[in-house]
Amino acid sequence: MGDGAVNVRAQVRSILASEARETFLLALGHRLGTSTRLVFVEEGPERLRAARACNEMMIVVWSQLWATRAPETATGYPDAEFLPVLLEKADAGDARPYLRDALESTLVHLRGSGAWSEPDGAGQ
Repeated sequence: MGDGAVNVRAQVRSILASEARETFLLALGHRLGTSTRLVFVEEGPERLRAARACNEMMIVVWSQLWATRAPETATGYPDAEFLPVLLEKADAGDARPYLRDALESTLVHLRGSGAWSEPDGAGQ
């Protein structure tokens, strides 16, 4: 994910282990969908691959949310595997920029709304 990747990974793990988990997953799914809109205004044959990758990432996010809300009927990914799976899906379609935008805007939203605050030392 480039600069700050370790920081983002630590933040995502921290959020998934917090009471902000559901809010994070809802916001990330929404932001990823919003970021995906950009795929459809771009030119070139690679945009179909990027759109498929974004769709796969949204399926991962919604599956994780479903498993959070109904663990007896749905399965998600272990928290430690959630972001690596998203990155794998993004890489399959050269869609990391869309994932990065969605993650960054979700983190800004969570901080701004007061739904989550970074624990001391988590961003270092």
